[in-house]
Amino acid sequence: MAEARPVVRERSREACERCGMARATDMHHRKLRRHGDHAPANLVHLCRACHNAVHADPKAAHAAGFIVWRHEDPREIAIEHGLLGRVKLDDTGRYGLAA
Repeated sequence: MAEARPVVRERSREACERCGMARATDMHHRKLRRHGDHAPANLVHLCRACHNAVHADPKAAHAAGFIVWRHEDPREIAIEHGLLGRVKLDDTGRYGLAA
């Protein structure tokens, strides 16, 4: 994960990727660490309030792409970004258009 953190920080520009307003402080694994990987597509940079909200309501977080079930590929599941709308994440640290 150490290699992915700077990539994710650069992608987020230190802004929460969920609300788009607050300063991002937490790295969140979309797919649980034990089922996923530490690649940038599996990580999102969140503020503490959004990180807590994601874990408080996993079904809503899954619908918004912030939780990915173990049989799903984070590269294929878009997130509902606070400023950009629905976007996919890749392992190069870029946002892509969601279908």
